[in-house]
Amino acid sequence: MRNSLDPAAEWSDIVDAAVTELQPGVYLGLFPNGREELAFYRVVSETDGIAELKGWTILARVSSPANGTHFVPGESPVVTVTILDTFAQGVSRDDFSTLNLYMYGPQDPKRTVTPVKLLNATSDRTKTPHHYIDLKTNPDARVNGNVLTYPLRAVTDEAPGTYTVSVRAVLAADGLQQIMKFANVQIGTSTVEGPVVEKSKCAACHEGAISGKMYLYHTDPGRSPTGNWSLDYEPVRSCKSCHNNDGYAAYSDASAPGGRVPDPIVRRVHGVHMGEHLKLPFNIDPEVGDFRDWTHLLFPADVRNCTKCHVDDRWKTEITRLACATCHDNTWFGVKAQTPAGMEAHAGGAQATDNNCLLCHDVDGLGKGVAEAHLVPPPQIDVVDVALTPPANGTHYVAGEKPVVTLVFKDDAGKSIGDHNVVTTANFSTASLFVYGPRSRTLPVLTSTAKLGVDTKRASVTCSLNGPWDINGKTFKIAINGTAPQNITIVGANSLVTAAEVVTSLNSVITTLNGGAIASVASSTRVNIKSLIRGAAARIEIYSGEVTTAMGWKAKGVVLEPDVFVAAVSTPGNDLRPITADPLDFNDPMVTRTSANITYQLDDVAGLAPGTYGIYVYHLPVAGKIAGLNAKTGLGHITFQVGTATPEKKVATNCTDCHGDTIWHLYEGPIHAAWFDTDYCKACHDYGHVATGEMFKNQGGTSLNGWSGFGAMPIVRRVHGVHRGNYLEHPEEIYANATVDTFGHIVFPQDIRNCTKCHAETDTWKQNPSRVACLACHDTDEAKTHAKLMTFVLDQDDPYGPNAIETCVVCHGEDSEFSPDKVHSISKPYVPPYSRERRE
Repeated sequence: MRNSLDPAAEWSDIVDAAVTELQPGVYLGLFPNGREELAFYRVVSETDGIAELKGWTILARVSSPANGTHFVPGESPVVTVTILDTFAQGVSRDDFSTLNLYMYGPQDPKRTVTPVKLLNATSDRTKTPHHYIDLKTNPDARVNGNVLTYPLRAVTDEAPGTYTVSVRAVLAADGLQQIMKFANVQIGTSTVEGPVVEKSKCAACHEGAISGKMYLYHTDPGRSPTGNWSLDYEPVRSCKSCHNNDGYAAYSDASAPGGRVPDPIVRRVHGVHMGEHLKLPFNIDPEVGDFRDWTHLLFPADVRNCTKCHVDDRWKTEITRLACATCHDNTWFGVKAQTPAGMEAHAGGAQATDNNCLLCHDVDGLGKGVAEAHLVPPPQIDVVDVALTPPANGTHYVAGEKPVVTLVFKDDAGKSIGDHNVVTTANFSTASLFVYGPRSRTLPVLTSTAKLGVDTKRASVTCSLNGPWDINGKTFKIAINGTAPQNITIVGANSLVTAAEVVTSLNSVITTLNGGAIASVASSTRVNIKSLIRGAAARIEIYSGEVTTAMGWKAKGVVLEPDVFVAAVSTPGNDLRPITADPLDFNDPMVTRTSANITYQLDDVAGLAPGTYGIYVYHLPVAGKIAGLNAKTGLGHITFQVGTATPEKKVATNCTDCHGDTIWHLYEGPIHAAWFDTDYCKACHDYGHVATGEMFKNQGGTSLNGWSGFGAMPIVRRVHGVHRGNYLEHPEEIYANATVDTFGHIVFPQDIRNCTKCHAETDTWKQNPSRVACLACHDTDEAKTHAKLMTFVLDQDDPYGPNAIETCVVCHGEDSEFSPDKVHSISKPYVPPYSRERRE
């Protein structure tokens, strides 16, 4: 409702209203509490997406067949379009810049076409219009007030099935006011066909949680300055109006008659989602390739997971060359001897039709079936059972309680590995436990690492280039644990000095410096230097010079002079293995290994903020050491409650809507597998601030531990930055070893201002603005300067430290003039998306 007829007055929902449609376009509204006399109202169906329409909409109807179920040859259906002028504004056909009629069918993608004969439209692509009817100008469109009728031609030889009539209307005075309506009609059969893909499948990634719009290609401003969102809002019904086997949509191919080829939906959608995996030059040529604008796109789930989009089994039972070749786009189905350059001949020989596809590619076919070929193998992850001693009250821990964690490592068959005393550095390259929470602002808790921090670590650095090195007689400048810099002459038997000779030269000096450090040979051809003390005083400072350059002691991009290496907890893991190689290394006294399991004694929960906490444990077995343990990693996770029995809502969720059941950090980079679930991610990407400095050191920053002293970058900055990648000025800053190309081409599959797409459970995103969150997306130099000006930094060497006072909330706090929900507002009224063109 709204309180006046002023077009600028805001609409608000009446959640307790009851509405009944008395006849098409005529509604009876019942409004409790006497509100019917206080306001003007309109009826809005959320599924219609017509919130932008101001006092009008359209209805599309098709006449009934004589037999009551389907039209037969000789019958002529009549399409009726009703313009509902619900505010009596005088809206008529003349007020629309677009009023088009489309038709397609049957629904089976192999047979879907625009029935131009039935529609009485031309298929000549040199004509305007073609493959649709312009109801504003077509002489067969009859106007009676606000009712338009268009008689279709008599049914003749159209393929039997379900056909869809679609009508699109755009108001001339305001291009944002547009709508597309649909009506199905049966031709030649009463059997109703179902879709291959439904809107809900597309909506999982593409539907704006705030705007309600579907963010596909046409929603972006381009041909229209406001975008053509109505063409996208009901996929795939709206899409197939043009994208079918003989429809309006076509792509350019100079070798085809007329230079244009119909662009069916199966080709377009498969090709776009296949993105960077496409191979055919016709598709990927950066200048003229048909899919050149999508070659940067990576499907966020495993693209082999066909049921991510498909609603039935036709993807594996009704196989076509078109469908397969849209992903496997360099496959040639013609005569092998005529295989064009850049293509590969079909392994099953030339195929002139689709009739024989199932002979090989069915479940019981001669070759690999489609389902088998697209089978996504289960992740190579073994299970770690995680259990806690239960709280006394049965629901949550309270002050005075010290929970005990019990871990059981399982093998590939799901059975215990047996004696857990085998969990050693010889058998596992990693075995780590993380305890953290609460969800609202996660920190490491209750463990030795959480309590002692850097006191469990030594400063350490390893050169990055392999020896031997041409450094005989040259000077290496280094300081240890805060001493004055020392100039150490490197001595070798020859001009090329070995790692062992460097170690001897260094240890003659550094072992006695203020607690000392020791050098050792690493990986036979490199040198490691490690402090002989643990904690905040442990420090190795390396100065620029010939030896530093030759051995690669300073990483590329580091500008600090000297470069500083401190005792650092980059991720707050607790080592479950006994550390016996060096007595100075920390052995966690809270770990107990037995023949049945591993236990970890947590600290008293007293002082923890009430909320939901997590335990994450993973291990990396050394290949061939433990019988039956062949998977890449083992993983376990649970949550538990402290101070309250009520689980906290997640600040961010819905990751699986797009990413499905894929696993992060399993196949690339340092392995520490995690599902797409923030409860896992925050084991490392927490808010623990453990060192000084700003930005990444190897990107010209000053941080002595990870990003701005946080170690692993807080999840809010990492995830925002990755999803905003294509539009950032500095996408390389998302990750320490990133380049512009690492994340710089990622395009969020909808307007990223739909904040509740991810922040669906809480309002934290609009209540607690911060530099870490906001600068992840707004990364211009101007934005960074603004954030610095608005932050009182007591320690200039630690701008993100605990003593920095942010004033963001003054202007950007909840309900303030520039609160996040207001500056990101894209509904009421709807705001078209920013340009989503790929980064050049």
